Amino acid sequence: MEFDRFYNYLHGLLNHFYPPRTITITSTEPGFITPVLKAMLRRKNRLMRAGRIEEAGALAHHIGRTIQR
Repeated sequence: MEFDRFYNYLHGLLNHFYPPRTITITSTEPGFITPVLKAMLRRKNRLMRAGRIEEAGALAHHIGRTIQR
């Protein structure tokens, strides 16, 4: 009983500080696009808009390797 209460408390804290994200994959997207890959692409775009070009470039390199696999 106490463990369940503790677990629910911790789960609530995690959801508060790190809310779950929803990523939608449509039928018009290429077959190699996965939710993880789409999240990485969104992060890269956000970094580019923020002017963090080097980080975005490193992420782009990682995205390219992921697509090749």
